[in-house]
Amino acid sequence: MSKSTITCNFHTMIKPFSHALLAAASLSIATAQETTLVTSNFDDAANPPTGWITDYEWSGNSNYVANKAAISTGTEAGRGSVVQLKPPKPDAGGAKMETIPFVLEPGFRYKCTLEVKGGPSRVYFAGYRWAPGVRPNDQPAIPDLRMIYKSKAANTPAAGDWKKVTLEFPGVALSPDAIKHLKQVRFMTLYVWFMNTGSVDNIVVTKIPDPSVQF
Repeated sequence: MSKSTITCNFHTMIKPFSHALLAAASLSIATAQETTLVTSNFDDAANPPTGWITDYEWSGNSNYVANKAAISTGTEAGRGSVVQLKPPKPDAGGAKMETIPFVLEPGFRYKCTLEVKGGPSRVYFAGYRWAPGVRPNDQPAIPDLRMIYKSKAANTPAAGDWKKVTLEFPGVALSPDAIKHLKQVRFMTLYVWFMNTGSVDNIVVTKIPDPSVQF
C-alpha cells in the first residue's frame, strides 16, 4: 500500500470521528439545562454579604482599600434585608462588590436580574484569567486573577425607588477583539458598582444553554 493511500485512509477515518465529536458536543449543549449560579436576597443578614467579595485592600487602589467598610447588610421597611453601598467619597471612586468567581463556558449565555435603588449604578460581567505565576486551582481568589474582559454594562441613573435591572452576556455581537480576550478568560463574576450611596437586592444569575455563543 502506498504512502498516499495510507494518508487518504487515515483522513477518511478521522473525518467521521471529528464530526461525531462535534455532534456529541452540540447534543450536550442542546440537552443542558438552565442553571442558577447565584441567588442573593441577603435575608441571612450576613456581613459581608454571603457569596460576595467586598474586600479589595490587597489591590492597593486608593479608591478601594477601604471598600469593605462601605458595604453592609441592612434592612428596609417592607422589604427586609438589602445590601447598602456607601462610597466614602461620593462622585469619586464609588463602592463595589462582585460574586465569587464562576467558570465561564462557551455554549451558554449568562443572565442577571437584580433590583437597585440610589446610585447611579453600573452592573456588568467581568472576565478573569490567572495572574502570572499563580498555579491554577479549583477555588480561585480574586487576588490570584487578572481582569481582562468587561461585558456590556447595565447603567442605571440615580433612582429614588427600586428599579429592576436585567443584564445578559454576551448581550451584543462579539467583536474579533472580544473573542480574542474571551479565549483567555477562565472565570467570570457579576460586578456591581455604585457611584453614590445606594442599595441592591434580589440578585439572580443564571446560565442558559445557547450553542451560538462560541469563542
